[in-house]
Amino acid sequence: MNKYLKFFWLYATVAILTFVSCDTEEEEETSLSMNGSFNFDLPTYVFVNDVRTLTASGIIIPETYATKWLISDIYEDTLVGATITVAFPDSIGTYSVSAMASATDYYTVTVSKTVTTIDPNKDGSLVGVDYGDTMFTDPRDLNKYYITKVGNLEWFAQNLAWNGAGVSYRRADATQILFGRFYSWNEATGGVSASGLGAGPQGVCPKGWSVPTDEDWADFGKVLNGGEAVPFNGNWKGLGEKVTVQAYFNGDIMWPYSPDNNKYNTFKWNALPIGNSQLSNSSFKGFSEYGFWWSSTEQSDTKAYYKYIYYDQSSFPTNYTGKDDFGASVRCVRLIKK
Repeated sequence: MNKYLKFFWLYATVAILTFVSCDTEEEEETSLSMNGSFNFDLPTYVFVNDVRTLTASGIIIPETYATKWLISDIYEDTLVGATITVAFPDSIGTYSVSAMASATDYYTVTVSKTVTTIDPNKDGSLVGVDYGDTMFTDPRDLNKYYITKVGNLEWFAQNLAWNGAGVSYRRADATQILFGRFYSWNEATGGVSASGLGAGPQGVCPKGWSVPTDEDWADFGKVLNGGEAVPFNGNWKGLGEKVTVQAYFNGDIMWPYSPDNNKYNTFKWNALPIGNSQLSNSSFKGFSEYGFWWSSTEQSDTKAYYKYIYYDQSSFPTNYTGKDDFGASVRCVRLIKK
């Protein structure tokens, strides 16, 4: 009798488990997918101590759903609500921010982004740059720039960061303080081509300063080359490593190691590998590999020259590209008063 009783209970248990499994599968099959594009805006970089209001939206169906947030290493608890306020730490770091939309009978939708905090102060996020002692304050926005004297000209020792045109790296306001902005040639020069020493257009530069011409660059190259003239559009072999600087961004080396680029940073020009912007500033290329700087002398009606440095070469060659579809850095110059 016990034998049959055990068999009965075994059969009943299997039947119950089978029913539960089928019921679970049926519930999974009846779960629905939310419609819409769930998202929230958050720059790739923000300042330390920054306070941001984040709003997640985009779900069309269902009309009502709950939103929860997980923010690594900042908040231990889950935050609730479509709109939240996030206070970022006072230290440099990279954090993950995830928003989750959930509703009964619907699959949960999750979107995650990473954000890095930047300390804009000297010896904060950008370390190793040698700025020197002479500064200039742009009266338009009160941004301060270190300047260096090379040959017949004074040069900005930093990339221009005026936000009246162009775009910052990754479209983050925080990055322009450290790296300046990318400008198309037409933005940089106002569409004006020029030639002659110190005779470039003002363009995006402050009053009294100009976007360097081919002759300005050649004057710069002659000094770098020990007083021997070099043509603007030459390869400038060995001169690129004379202006690159061994800098670190949030602890990471900016120019990757190369035996062909020793980073002497002669004249404290502080060349950094910021890369460029492309496709109407929708794409950013070459960070930690290349630096690009405009000349205000055009190559043709549709193209213009720029100088560039590649991390794995010692040279400082010239190339040209379209006037509107490529964003490069700008170093402003002015003649040294005799």
